[in-house]
Amino acid sequence: MSSADPLAGLPFVKMTGSGNDFVFFDARTVPLAIVTTPEAIRRICHRQNGIGADGVVVLEPLGGGSDVRVHYFNSDGSAADLCGNATLCSTALSTALGMTNPSGMVLETGAGAIVSRIASTDMGGGRPAIDLQAVTDIRASMPIELATNEQRVGFAVAGIPHLVLLTPDVDQVDVAARGPGLRWHPSTGAAGANVNWVSPLPGGRWRYRTFERGVEGETLACGTGAVATAVLLARWGLAALPDVVLETRSGLDLRVTLAEAGGEGAGYRPTLSGEGREVFRGTIGSLGPVSG
Repeated sequence: MSSADPLAGLPFVKMTGSGNDFVFFDARTVPLAIVTTPEAIRRICHRQNGIGADGVVVLEPLGGGSDVRVHYFNSDGSAADLCGNATLCSTALSTALGMTNPSGMVLETGAGAIVSRIASTDMGGGRPAIDLQAVTDIRASMPIELATNEQRVGFAVAGIPHLVLLTPDVDQVDVAARGPGLRWHPSTGAAGANVNWVSPLPGGRWRYRTFERGVEGETLACGTGAVATAVLLARWGLAALPDVVLETRSGLDLRVTLAEAGGEGAGYRPTLSGEGREVFRGTIGSLGPVSG
C-alpha cells in the first residue's frame, strides 16, 4: 500500500485471551471509522500480511451509566454483538489505559451492558472476570443428525448463538471438516452459530474446541463458547455447579460460574473468568493486501 494508507502510523495493542487474539485500538487516539471498515479489519487481522488476529476491538470511553463501549469485529470484517475473550481483554486493557477502575466497571456491548472487574486469584494477582447477561434461550436437544462419536447436541444463546456437542474425545473431532455444515445448520437461524465440541477430563474438568463464525475456522479459545458449553453441561446434568472449568485448545483454562436465573429451569446467570494478557504494543507500518 502507498504512504497514503490511513492505517499507517496508528498505535495498537495486541491482546490474547487463552490464545483467542485481538488487535485493540483506543478511540481517544484512533478514529473509529478508519479501523472498522471491513477492508481495514481484514488487512489488520491477516496472519501473513498484517498484524494477525481473530478480531479487532476498539475501546471508546462513554459517559452516563457505562464506562466503555466495546466495538468488536471478527477477522472477516463482520461486526459481532459479543466476544467473551475480547471482553476479558477489554477489562484488562481499559484498566491499564486508565479508562476504568479495576474493582468494577460497566462495558457496553452489542449484547447489552456487562459488569466486569479484575478479580483476585488464589495464586495472587488478578485476572479479568465478566458478568454476562442471563442465558435463557437454551435447548437441550436439536434436530441435527449426529456424526460418529457425537453423543448429543444442544443450543444456547450466550450473547451469540452456539451449538454444543458432547463427544468422548474432542481431539478426535475433525473441526475443519465438520464445523462449516453445523455452523450454517438451518435450525440455528439465518446467521448460523458457533460450534463447540466438549469432552470430559479427570477431576470434573472439561475440554472443548470451537469452530467460530466470522473467523470461519477453529480458534484456540472462545469465551462465549465456554459459557454456552457450561450451560448445556449443566442443563444435561453433567456438570457440578456453580463452577465449570473448561480447558481451551491453547491448554489454558476458562472458568464459568453459573447461578440460577429466576428459578429452576429459567436459565443461568454466568460469570466468565480467564486470561486477558497484553502481548505487545506497536505502531502500524505497512500492511499488505488481503489474499486468499
